[in-house]
Parts: sequence; structure tokens; C-alpha cells
Amino acid sequence: MRKLLISFFLILLSIHAFGEEVEVKAKKPFKAAALSLFIPGGGQLYNGAYLKSTGVLVLESGMIGLAAYHHFKAEDSYDQYRISGNEDDYNDYLDYYYKRQSDLWWLGAVVFLSTIDAFVDAHLFNFEEKKNKIHLKFEDNIVSLSYHF
Repeated sequence: MRKLLISFFLILLSIHAFGEEVEVKAKKPFKAAALSLFIPGGGQLYNGAYLKSTGVLVLESGMIGLAAYHHFKAEDSYDQYRISGNEDDYNDYLDYYYKRQSDLWWLGAVVFLSTIDAFVDAHLFNFEEKKNKIHLKFEDNIVSLSYHF
């Protein structure tokens, strides 16, 4: 798994390093947010933040896997409780149930934050280019503003 992640990272790095520079259009913030909401890391991938996209994908997948693990363990504990009637089995069920609920809340928080991140990142996509067009000068108690088209 480690070799796969390293090779994926190297491929992305080489694409970024040797790729041609092309003129980029402004990104659509709502499209980035929708992609991030429905596809783990999709909005970050749309914005060109490949490393961040990989991180969000791994984090969301891990949270889903952890919630599924706790769900199945809770089901097993509840089945064991129904068979035995032992209070310890029921306590194990409750423990896994609360862990699963916590995992789902954390997953929701990660999805929400990644959606907001993709939305804001799309808004600020051409920020440096736009910032370089505006020049604010302070000289001799005079403020001048110039804008280059």
C-alpha cells in the first residue's frame, strides 16, 4: 500500500513539474462544492489541489471504513447479546454503537469542511493574477489606485 501511495504521489508530482502551462479559466465555486460533496476529494481535484484531494479522499475513506467496522462489530455484539442475554455483551454493543455514531459525526464534519474548502479555493483560484493588476500607492499624503487591464 505504501508503494502504491508513493508511486501515485510521484506521478502527480511529475505531471505538475513537466506539464505545460496553459491559460486557466476561473473555477466555478458551486461546481467545486458539489463535486466535493458527492465525490471524496472531487472539489479539490477540480481546483487543482491534487495533494489536498488525495488527503481528503484518504480521510473520508478511512472514516467510512471505521464507521462500517464499528457497525458490524455492534451488530455482532447485539446478536451475541440476543443469544446469551449477558449484560457485558449488551455493553459491548452500546460501546460500538456510540463509536459508530461518533465516526458518522466526524465523517459529516470532514465532508462539510472539505466542501467549504473547495468552495473558497475556487473563489480564490485567480487571486494572485487579479492582485497583480491592482496597485495602491501612498505618496506625499496622496493615495492613488491604478488598475491594469
